Amino acid sequence: MAEAVLQGALHSAVSSLGITTYDAAPQAPDGGSTASFPYVEVGSIVLADFDTKDRNGFDFVARIHTRSRSSTMKEAKLIQGQIYNLLHNGDLIITGYRLILLRRQTSQVTRDTDGTFHGVCEYRGLIETT
Repeated sequence: MAEAVLQGALHSAVSSLGITTYDAAPQAPDGGSTASFPYVEVGSIVLADFDTKDRNGFDFVARIHTRSRSSTMKEAKLIQGQIYNLLHNGDLIITGYRLILLRRQTSQVTRDTDGTFHGVCEYRGLIETT
């Protein structure tokens, strides 16, 4: 359950920036994306138990992907900056949980073989049941 509500909370937060946001971008039969660029994917979330004596909780790492067809890395990096301003030390509404901590750990942008740019940021957080 925590995975689903956390995924939804991150998706809602990032969507509020007005950038097309997916859990998984639509794919063409050849494996390419049919999504309109630029876009963001709220990717995998890895959870580990982080229980205390009084509450159940989770330590998590969430990957957020940015995709751009711009001629430079700038667009992907600007989107990453908007997401950073929103999430790093920010707040999330997570049904049934309280956010204790949310910080960006890593950020990178690379060029894919098709010429598009792919950014990946990892956010680490702690949540506990309410």
